[in-house]
Amino acid sequence: MFKRRPLPDHLNVPWRVRDALILVVAWFGLQIVLGGVLDVVAIWVPVLKHFLQGAVHGDVVPSFVINLISIGIGFGILALYLRKYRVGWDVVGLRRVGILRTAKYLALILISFVVLANLALALFTLLPGFNADQPQINEFTSSIRSHQVLAFMALVLLPPIFEETIFRGFIFPAIAKRTGMIWGAILSSLLFGLAHGQANLFVYTSILGMLLCFMYVRLRSTVPGILLHMLNNYLAFLALLAHTGK
Repeated sequence: MFKRRPLPDHLNVPWRVRDALILVVAWFGLQIVLGGVLDVVAIWVPVLKHFLQGAVHGDVVPSFVINLISIGIGFGILALYLRKYRVGWDVVGLRRVGILRTAKYLALILISFVVLANLALALFTLLPGFNADQPQINEFTSSIRSHQVLAFMALVLLPPIFEETIFRGFIFPAIAKRTGMIWGAILSSLLFGLAHGQANLFVYTSILGMLLCFMYVRLRSTVPGILLHMLNNYLAFLALLAHTGK
């Protein structure tokens, strides 16, 4: 039998798959609990009731605040885990990395992503009902021109920081400890794709996730992944702006 390749030191994290699952479940669970508590309090606080109704109806400002709270809950749970294991944020990949080396990998991964994503989407288009061009629609994409700054923060800046820290910095090494790097990259990337909740985005983001795992393994930092993720989202942001301007 072949021996599993030993993990690089920066993937040999103290937490396990169970911790990653608990983090995800706790993150969703606390949001549900908080939503229930706010709904009860809103009965006696008209301003809060109006705010929550705005979020339900897709108003951008309350939706953005809810988004910030959601990210804050996720980072709060992660901070508790880091404290539990007595490690710093560098252990989830927030490390400095050389600019020149980063630039080389960003160019390599970006080219690879464009080629692989287009090939994958072309193959999946052969499946009945699969729409490679299905647009992503939410309160921010539909209000991208009227609330451009908030949409930019919600679509381009915040998701890469949160998602790279959670998926590449925390979940990927936890799974890799159990299954090895390759399966760790595949499984964490599939979870990353599922989190986007749309068939064409699942294909697109799963491939992106695997390439970002590779970059994290090579560069020992999630910062280049955050930058590439931001660039990807920014290009999509520009495409949305161009489309809504027609």
